[in-house]
Amino acid sequence: AVVSTQSTGDTPLQVIKSGLLDLTIHKAENLEKCDIFGKGDPYVIAILNGQRIRKTAVKHSTQQPSFNETKQSLLSDISRSHLTLNVYDEDKFGADTFLGSVEFNLVRLRTSHLEFKALPLERTEKEAQGCLYISLSFIPMPIINPLQAKSYK
Repeated sequence: AVVSTQSTGDTPLQVIKSGLLDLTIHKAENLEKCDIFGKGDPYVIAILNGQRIRKTAVKHSTQQPSFNETKQSLLSDISRSHLTLNVYDEDKFGADTFLGSVEFNLVRLRTSHLEFKALPLERTEKEAQGCLYISLSFIPMPIINPLQAKSYK
């Protein structure tokens, strides 16, 4: 359901679960050096509820990339939404190297937002190095047809 009802004493309170997610990927710092010669060529892939919604530009020869890229997406139900940000190092001669990720359960955004927050990168096979700076906000708004809740630019 797009709208649910919660009770606060005698008065029902409507909670709008649909709305606009505003994501800004600002920068990364202290990324792992993967290239033998020179610095890395990092980029970020944003995945919302299992679907890729954004790939940033590749920033060449840096371990401190500045992206400053924003993506807005419609959500049909924030309480079931999950955001993953994967950071990679581009490799011209083989598979790109996974540097780490940040995962975020978006239900936390119903009552707050993140403003220029540094989130440490994580990965399972070995300790990740570096952090990703992002801003996230959720603007509640009813969506008449949940099938219309798709990403847009």
